[in-house]
Amino acid sequence: MFDNSDEDAFAGPALDLFTGWAATETDTAVLTEVLVALGEHNDPRAEAALLPHADHPDARARRAVAQGLRTLSSPPAFSGKARTALLGLMTDPDAVVRKTACCMVAEDRDHDPVFADAMAAVLDDTDRLVQLAAVHGLALHNDERCVEAARLLGPPQRGSLEEERCLDAVWRYERRRDGR
Repeated sequence: MFDNSDEDAFAGPALDLFTGWAATETDTAVLTEVLVALGEHNDPRAEAALLPHADHPDARARRAVAQGLRTLSSPPAFSGKARTALLGLMTDPDAVVRKTACCMVAEDRDHDPVFADAMAAVLDDTDRLVQLAAVHGLALHNDERCVEAARLLGPPQRGSLEEERCLDAVWRYERRRDGR
């Protein structure tokens, strides 16, 4: 019962259950929860089960896909299919999907310039939270474009910790850039 390992004994069976379930579930609310559960597994099988839903008609499912994709290999890099899906999700019609995809790319270790360019492309998004996610991502990717974009956004809205966190990343980038 107590084998002192960090491995979850139920992770493998749960992943098997969720991958099969995701392939057949027709109820969007249930599918979304299954996709969220799949996103908790850092395994190529989870990614393979998530990817077919990247263009699901319901934004809730697409959000779960964006949230669940992560780098699986070393050195850090998204798989080719995950990269394609995330780049597509960054231009999704739903603002929360766009923001989620930007955040996943921003906070991941894969700093491929294609992602910085994709984030720069949404700096003029109609949704401020998408813009902030892109600015934050560019700062984490050490991309100079974050500085002017943050200036154009102006100060964080009063009481918004999320905005403060995003814009603070630009300040930290400038300190790294300037060697302070």
